[in-house]
Amino acid sequence: MQRPTRRPREHDGLLAVLIGLFDVVLVIILGYGMVFSGIGAGFDEYADQRADAAQHGIQVFAAWLAAGGFALAAVLRYWKTGVVHLLIVGLPLLVFLAEQSN
Repeated sequence: MQRPTRRPREHDGLLAVLIGLFDVVLVIILGYGMVFSGIGAGFDEYADQRADAAQHGIQVFAAWLAAGGFALAAVLRYWKTGVVHLLIVGLPLLVFLAEQSN
């Protein structure tokens, strides 16, 4: 008995483009959040703590977004969409994390 093949869904390419556009806008907003949360840093210790907390919150949100979006796309067999989502959200997340460690 032959198992059925698990092919990607029919509209995977179109959905990958739409999710990619949405992810680009979302990553731009998250990037602005990282920049704007650090504007008040350096004035006093309280401002530094608030900036670090805000940037950590943005990084946690981006990590959950990258992992959850890819897992959902994989479960629904939208492979192109999952890869596009992981590249567009995952790479800036790595940049955010590298910047934080400096």
